[in-house]
Amino acid sequence: MLKQLRENFRHLKWILWGVIAVFVLFVFVDWGMGNSRGAGTDTTLAAKAGGIRVTTAEFQKEYAFAEERYRQAYGKNYSPELARAMNLPEQVLNGMIDRRLLRGEAEKLGIKVTDEELTQHLLGIKDPQSGRPLFVKDGVFVGDAAYKRILASNRLSPESFEADSRDALVLEKLNRFYTQSMVVGDDDVKAEYEGRNVKAKIAYALAPPAVAAPASVSDQEAEAWFKSNPTPYMQPEKRKAKYLLVETSKIRPSIQVTDADVQADYTANTESYRKGEEVHVRHILYKVEGASDAAQKARADAAVRKLKGGADFAALAKAESDDPGSKANGGDLGSFPKGRMVKEFEAAAFGAKEKEIVGPVRSSFGYHVIQVLERVSERVQPFFEVAPGIRQRLQEDRAREEAKRLAVSLSEKVAKLGKPSDDDLRKLASAGVTFNETDFLARTDAPAGIGFNPQFTEKLFGLKEGETAAAGVSTARGEAIVKCVEIRKPGLPAFAEVKARVLADIQKKKQDEATLASVKQALESAGSLEAFAKKANLKVETPDAFPKAGPIPGLGAPKAVLDAVFAAKAGETKGPVAVDARGAVVFRIESVTPFDDAAFEKEKAALKEQMRGQKASRVLQALIQRQRSDLKVEFNKDLLSRMAGART
Repeated sequence: MLKQLRENFRHLKWILWGVIAVFVLFVFVDWGMGNSRGAGTDTTLAAKAGGIRVTTAEFQKEYAFAEERYRQAYGKNYSPELARAMNLPEQVLNGMIDRRLLRGEAEKLGIKVTDEELTQHLLGIKDPQSGRPLFVKDGVFVGDAAYKRILASNRLSPESFEADSRDALVLEKLNRFYTQSMVVGDDDVKAEYEGRNVKAKIAYALAPPAVAAPASVSDQEAEAWFKSNPTPYMQPEKRKAKYLLVETSKIRPSIQVTDADVQADYTANTESYRKGEEVHVRHILYKVEGASDAAQKARADAAVRKLKGGADFAALAKAESDDPGSKANGGDLGSFPKGRMVKEFEAAAFGAKEKEIVGPVRSSFGYHVIQVLERVSERVQPFFEVAPGIRQRLQEDRAREEAKRLAVSLSEKVAKLGKPSDDDLRKLASAGVTFNETDFLARTDAPAGIGFNPQFTEKLFGLKEGETAAAGVSTARGEAIVKCVEIRKPGLPAFAEVKARVLADIQKKKQDEATLASVKQALESAGSLEAFAKKANLKVETPDAFPKAGPIPGLGAPKAVLDAVFAAKAGETKGPVAVDARGAVVFRIESVTPFDDAAFEKEKAALKEQMRGQKASRVLQALIQRQRSDLKVEFNKDLLSRMAGART
């Protein structure tokens, strides 16, 4: 059976890759766990970590799949800049390393996939839209031509299909093994259910901070406060850097890209510009949250009748739609491919004819009235449409390559200086190279002008005081050659270093106390929320119901307010409660959803299983983080740089 499947299911890799990616995303929400320490000398490798080796070819294939997923998700908004902002090449490499570590864990536990399990999995893959077997029709394969077409359109290798299939199933089994090993108590399940489902509806007025002259705080008072409240002012180890930056933006204008270069790139990557079917849609949404389902459906039905009778769609959307994102545009959602919208909405939109009024369509958001303005068939974007983007990408790629070349040359000059002084570094600055200095930085700080960059921070914290790095580090602005100029040990700083912050904290505390006292007195005098709001010229807000964990629409999720709300009873007016930097809130409990014991019992088992899965994910994440901390992970920096923004 497997031999037959090898011949007929070779093109499934794109599906399996998606299964693996979903699994790893589920376990590792933060892709940025790489402990990158410069490029390896073997250019055939994309990365190595202990005994793990990721070849350039393997990486490029997975990167292509990842890029295609993001391109489909973001459409025209996908760009080289977005890929760099997401650190996409490094995301992919980290995912590949993590999966191999997970496979190693599965091997230790003796987790395997039999041929029979593999066969059943392949035969059971279904179309997520229709729910029908994806590659089996009337009990037989859909045909070799269909498989080859999918293979070609996704640039896949047939030989690796079965191994990847088995790999995906091993990871699923590993996840199930850990999930089944987790214990979640009934009390924890009940608390989670209560946090999600017990909701409160309130009316509130938010009073701004008291307007008063800044409270006078003496140095003696501030220092006494500092000594009696040291915890907020404890500081981790901090370091100051000076660095040379080869700035890509200053090199870019000198980079030439010819029309022939653009045409050659387009010809070599034509399939990358293939776009699936899209529809241009506008809609009117009638939300059901906080309203009667029947009443909202009746409104949607009435809207359909009006539109079919000749009413203006855009005008009706502006008047009635509950979708704030499209209401002002007459309900226009723009064009989108399959996979972007919720299932019910997508099915209706792609099943409709141009200009047809469809609905009401019920989704988790409410009732939609839909009109398809235009349908665009699958196509390859023509050269003239993508040429500007190709030119921009090629220019950006070449500018980054030139910046790297200059950084290598600059590093060699720095190395010859031995231990360069600040003046030595400053003299190396030129038209495309700037000399810069950071403030004192903790490991979690983002250097001004650089932004959050784990590689920059790692480089800085790996140096001795006065030492300059032997190689550059990539940043969003270019290549940086870093020198550590001063190290501050962790602990409580001297009062003088944080005096300004202490003074601000005391003044804020006094302002909060004044605000609370003023609002409390005004509320007691007014006697009710509405009277208080009227006298203070404040608006009484009545947001939708919200759960215990928040957020409260319009207020966010301040813990003190949430705790006060769910400790009160319906009809009670409470407050004032301070809302950080915004003043103080007074609220009345309109209603509180009671805990539904019957509904809880019905959902208890499923919720417990979900919580076990989440707990297993945290354990697996900790496991991989621990293993990675023991490995020296090396990335091929040149390859990562070339791949950033490629084929976009």
